[in-house]
Amino acid sequence: MRIALLIDPECVAEEDPQLENGYGKVAYQVEFHITETLRHQGHVVVVLAFEADAAKTINALTAIGPDLVFNLTEHVGGDRKKDQLIASILELLDVPYTGAGPTGLMLCRDKTLCKQLLSHHRVPVPRFVQLAPGRTAVPTGMQYPIIVKPGFEDGSDGISLASRVHNADELRARVEVVHERMKQPAICEEFIGGREIYVGITGNERLTAYPAREVKFSKAARGPQFATSRVKLDESYRKKWKVRFTDARLSGAMEQQAARISKQVYRILQLRDYGRIDMRLTPEGRFVVLEANPNPDLSMGDELAEAAEKAGVPFVTLIQRIVRHALKRQPAP
Repeated sequence: MRIALLIDPECVAEEDPQLENGYGKVAYQVEFHITETLRHQGHVVVVLAFEADAAKTINALTAIGPDLVFNLTEHVGGDRKKDQLIASILELLDVPYTGAGPTGLMLCRDKTLCKQLLSHHRVPVPRFVQLAPGRTAVPTGMQYPIIVKPGFEDGSDGISLASRVHNADELRARVEVVHERMKQPAICEEFIGGREIYVGITGNERLTAYPAREVKFSKAARGPQFATSRVKLDESYRKKWKVRFTDARLSGAMEQQAARISKQVYRILQLRDYGRIDMRLTPEGRFVVLEANPNPDLSMGDELAEAAEKAGVPFVTLIQRIVRHALKRQPAP
């Protein structure tokens, strides 16, 4: 097939714009991993950045005439809330593409709406409240510690050790940081203690849940006990605090329960082709859903790829599955 790999502009490597050689840092990027895998399967891959000038990108995409778009974009012009618009454009162009559609991206991007919908379906989530700019107080009865997050980010953007607050003064200060620096509402959640569990899923009509993964934190008093942006992105920081991403090693019954809840969330939020559900497993043995990730990182060594490998699904097969799921969603010509 002729496949367009649609990526964010900052992921374009000037010295290797079509990701053909894997120079330097390019070799460690998900964009290169997928491009190399697809080319080894015999596909013709054209790498295209989705520019802030959408018309320019649409014209370029039309000129390519792809059989499939592998969509790895996360924003338009730096605005993550607009990722759903890219999927909408691909829908209008009637081009098959991988991953979540506009509805799934919108439901997952808005953390408050996501939790409201999950709560309606009786999926356990932390008690929460959204604070729009100008509001800095949570309702009476919410229990500290509380986690303060930006309302529309992902990948733990805007989350640091200071995001866990223990009183009204700390909460007010952190909410103001979100309002002023990130120009968006803050979502405040009661902190859920326990193990942090990730479940990767692929599929549409029939879903496959892969073995659960876990973020293991050290017991150092000043170290991270939840997934901050540095935990996810800074390898030296993880080494310093002995934070590890590893197999969760749940009992058979708990593994099944994690898979069942994750599949339920996947369907409620209208995810497609692949996704990842993040949860906490409390000391009492209860799963609480933190968030859902449409189009999660597909890098070799990241959580979905590692979980698939654990289940006997190598990276090349995982990518094949995602492509196959995307194509099966399209009506026959």
